[in-house]
This record gives sequence, structure tokens and C-alpha cells, in this order.
Amino acid sequence: MSTFPEKFKCLITNWNYMDGLCRRVASQIKEDGFKPGMIVALARGGWFAGRVLCDLLDLNDLTSLKVEHYVGTAAKTGEAKIKYPLPDGSVEGKEVLVVDDIADTGESLRIAKNHVVEEGASEVKTATLQLLYTSKFIPDYFGEYMEEWSWVVFPWNFIEDMIDIISRLIAREKKEFWT
Repeated sequence: MSTFPEKFKCLITNWNYMDGLCRRVASQIKEDGFKPGMIVALARGGWFAGRVLCDLLDLNDLTSLKVEHYVGTAAKTGEAKIKYPLPDGSVEGKEVLVVDDIADTGESLRIAKNHVVEEGASEVKTATLQLLYTSKFIPDYFGEYMEEWSWVVFPWNFIEDMIDIISRLIAREKKEFWT
């Protein structure tokens, strides 16, 4: 696990804002004419967006794929890799939308898309709610482009991120705050 950065900018988001980004992505998909038969949401960050997009695009088929890259707040494991692959035959012959919350480096999304293609999907497109300028992979659809890096604290990850950030700050300062 990497060390905690010396300077650390966070952007705290909320449910309404993320819902708005989902709606923006759904509009882009509809305008493009893409009609996926299934959504593959990347675990765990893509679950909210995947479920909301199913609702907005009138889809019933939603499955999950786990690509591990971050194991804590701003702490990478190294190279992104598939931890829990799709079940055999689950996407074969289907038009699939691969969804995640954010493309930071883009590695998770790239690996997921390649996996879905290898599993026999007839067409694969990608979507994220947020796209950071640092991403080497550009999704087909995204809710917003972020020109400045910050760690995005999503509402579905708020408690986990806050515990991690505060614990690391305390450890870095080597002070005892809890008595």
C-alpha cells in the first residue's frame, strides 16, 4: 500500500449531484442511439451508477465485475487486475455498457472492457460519472470532465473514506487524539 500523500485535496459529493451525473450519462447514451441489453457495473464504485442507469435506460440485466486498483483512500495496489470475473456466458452476444463511478487512471475501465470483449459481448461501450484529466482511457460517455485532480469522496463511500483519511492523518502526525 502506498503512503498517504503530503497534500491531499478532496471533493465531497452528494446523492443528488451523482444522480444528476447519471441522468446526464443516460441522456448521452440515448442521444448516441446505443441500446445496451446489459450493464456491467464495476464493484464497488460503479454499483450506484449501474443501478440508476438501469432504471433510466429501462434495463433489467445488471451484473458486477470486480477490478481491484484502490484498496483504500488514494492507496493503489499497483497494477489493476480482475479479482472477480464475470460468470461464463453471462455477456455472450449482448450489447454491454460497462459502468464505473470515475476514471482516474482509466486502468480499471480498460481492463473491464477488455474482459467483457473477451467474454463474447457483441458490442461494448463504457461510461463513468466523472472523468479525471489523468485518465489514459476515455469512456464513451461521462457525466463530467475534471481538469484538476482531487480525491472524490462519493456518498456511497463517505464513511470508509473519512475513517481512512482521518486515521492516516493521525498516524502521520503520530499524535494521540483519542483518550
